[in-house]
Amino acid sequence: MINITARLHHWKNAKRLSLRGKLILLILGLFALSLLVTGFVVRTTVVHQFERRMAENTMNIAIAVATIPDIIENVGKADGSSTIQPLADSIRRETGAEFIVVVDMEGIRYSHKVPERIGKKVVGGDEGPALQGRSYISRAVGTLGPSLRAFVPIYRDKIQVGAVLVGTLLDNVKREIWSITLNILLALMLGLVVGVIGATTMADEVKSSMRGLEPEEIDRLLWEKEAMLESIREGIVAVDGEGKITLVNNQARRLLELPGSGVIGKPVEQAIPNSRLLEVLKTGISEYDREQLLGSVRIMTNRVPITFKGNVVGAIASFRDMSEITAMAEELTSVNRYVDALRVGNHEFMNKLQTISGLIQLGESDKALSFISRTVQFTHSTMSFITSRIKNPSVAGLLLGKTGRCRELGIDFKIDPDSYLGPQGRIDSNSLVVVVGNLLENGMNALLDVPVDRRTLELAIFDESGRIIISVKDQGPGVPEEIRDRIFEKGFSTKKGTNRGVGLHSVKSAVEAYGGEISLDSVEGEYAEFLINLPNGCDNR
Repeated sequence: MINITARLHHWKNAKRLSLRGKLILLILGLFALSLLVTGFVVRTTVVHQFERRMAENTMNIAIAVATIPDIIENVGKADGSSTIQPLADSIRRETGAEFIVVVDMEGIRYSHKVPERIGKKVVGGDEGPALQGRSYISRAVGTLGPSLRAFVPIYRDKIQVGAVLVGTLLDNVKREIWSITLNILLALMLGLVVGVIGATTMADEVKSSMRGLEPEEIDRLLWEKEAMLESIREGIVAVDGEGKITLVNNQARRLLELPGSGVIGKPVEQAIPNSRLLEVLKTGISEYDREQLLGSVRIMTNRVPITFKGNVVGAIASFRDMSEITAMAEELTSVNRYVDALRVGNHEFMNKLQTISGLIQLGESDKALSFISRTVQFTHSTMSFITSRIKNPSVAGLLLGKTGRCRELGIDFKIDPDSYLGPQGRIDSNSLVVVVGNLLENGMNALLDVPVDRRTLELAIFDESGRIIISVKDQGPGVPEEIRDRIFEKGFSTKKGTNRGVGLHSVKSAVEAYGGEISLDSVEGEYAEFLINLPNGCDNR
């Protein structure tokens, strides 16, 4: 048994954070993490590319300065700074370089951002390789502070006469990097705002699609549904739009002898070969109170389609073992048969008593004795024939009751003398009572519309070779050709009144449930004969 109480206690003590809040936090967390990772990668990549590009620009400026003829000609000369300083300072302002310094082979400056430092030795300690003919990028601390410096040698007539160094202060580089970082952060914040809006919208959509239920409520509903499905006595089987089983309760597994696992997701035609759920999927038409034989089990089933937005997305069948329904029905029908038989018997008894009383009053005692003898002999012979040839007590009781009812209505009820019905076999007694009783009642109703001299109702039952053959023939008005295809429809009747159009439909349902056949032979204005052919082999259960 499912412990619902423990579940409810758990739900009451659960945290009250709503599904919407959880979804927003989860989505925002994932989004923020993605933004942080993206921001880190972008910043690292952009800063690296920015520093590399600044180094390349600095190197390009240094190369350009090292190839200016006036600078090449004046490096190393006593008054060379007068020519080199204006050129270098002009290039520095135009290119945005922090400083451009030209030195000779002794490291003496011929140009500088601060003119007072011209003629003094370069500071930094990283100029050595440049005076040896190498070009490179270096980081060093000069008179202006930490800087990124590009060194390029200067040649005159293929002889190195000095070097040029172009620098950018690292503080300026850091300011540019910080500016880039701020832009990235602003973009990330904007993305976070968009993420908040998106997370809220998505959370609302998810909550709406779940009909506003919280996870705890959904969990509770699922447990309640499971408890409900297992508590009812009907078997339940549901399939999706492709005919695959999505739900089977324990009662269905028991009735259909299905395995405990491996059924969910399996095509229904494989698990339940003669199920009609696929037909309901195709047609979208519900089927109610249908008898059906599934393997060795006879069931009463209802099948309805599952629709969503006008489309059939699945089907569900509920069914119950007919043996249980039959047991209850037999109790009810037995009582009804007894009541009917008593009513008819009481009516006949009163008529016969009145007849005997009249004969005695007239002094016709011999005739009274003869009447009593004939009545007793007829009753005894009828009962003896039925009880000796009809071994099924339910059917025998039905025929005795119908015999009395026919005498009451002035109908000549004839039972074929070769008729025979053995004890209950594969077909249960209630189904036989339904078939025989409704066919006889249908024939009796038909004979009420014909003269008394034509009111003849004939019955023949043969139980042999694993089959039961039932024939019911009346000398009534017959069945018109135009309605023969409709007489087995539920609710269709040629008679006026309520509760009609059920008998022949019940007969057909019972016959089809056992895989039997029903046929009609009729001549309009002369007779109608129903012929039933039922398999009555050994029950394999």
